[in-house]
Amino acid sequence: MRMFTHHAHQTPAAKPLNDWLAKAGPVSALMQTARQLASLEAEVLSLLPQGMRAGIAVAGVKTDDRGPQMERTLLLLAAHGAAAARVRQVVPTLLSRLQQRGSQVTAIRVRVQPEVGRGDWDTSPVERKPRTANLSPAGLHSMDVLAHNLEASPLKDAVEALLARHR
Repeated sequence: MRMFTHHAHQTPAAKPLNDWLAKAGPVSALMQTARQLASLEAEVLSLLPQGMRAGIAVAGVKTDDRGPQMERTLLLLAAHGAAAARVRQVVPTLLSRLQQRGSQVTAIRVRVQPEVGRGDWDTSPVERKPRTANLSPAGLHSMDVLAHNLEASPLKDAVEALLARHR
């Protein structure tokens, strides 16, 4: 069987894709930003307790220079509300530790964004067990008596629907 190789792999002048990305104008700036965000995410995740790391990702850094001082806000995305609530509790500590390490971040915001796809996030729906609680015969009889004694109303309709589900 013959193996086909691209002619660029056969020349000594062939360069890796990363070299090209680092030297190409606008793509170079994009790659630099991506590297900075990846290193910032690694730093943030290293500062968080082990149990909080799974549902958090760095979305970016927003720079606002409209006020007297330039503000750099770190935006964290949480896979669900519980992860966001836990991280919000440690934001002051996280911010001070980032600043101690030389980061220029002045604020941290946490947002819930469950549709963000990360391989290590489990965002699949939770399977719910069907309810198996049944009314006892005495309970069914009491509800039946109640339904017969009630006048036509939404309450009577609800009791009858309950009885229909349990029979």
